[in-house]
Amino acid sequence: MEKSFEFAENVVGFMVNSEIDQEKIEEILAAVKQRIKKISPICLYLEDQNDDGASFGGFMEILSFHFSHSKDLDKIAVVTDDKLFQKSMDFKDLIVPAKVKTFDRKERMKAMNWVME
Repeated sequence: MEKSFEFAENVVGFMVNSEIDQEKIEEILAAVKQRIKKISPICLYLEDQNDDGASFGGFMEILSFHFSHSKDLDKIAVVTDDKLFQKSMDFKDLIVPAKVKTFDRKERMKAMNWVME
């Protein structure tokens, strides 16, 4: 994981500058699980800085986590210019209870504000 940060006790963010593959997701989710032990539900900010998107394995890992921790996640802001990644997150929003919203990178501040509301 390249960068992680906190907005507030219940909001954690990650900035990734490579493909979001299964290994990268497992690393991010390990940090999320640690936070959930302290406070739940949490909000998550995920920024894809290179627009490499998520691999299929990464997407499936995210989906699996959401089903097993459905009450632990409130909002997820995904910032990427990769349209396929945006569409996959929009689809996921239909089948998991967390509120998921995608933003273009130029909307980074809007995404940060939304996830902290």
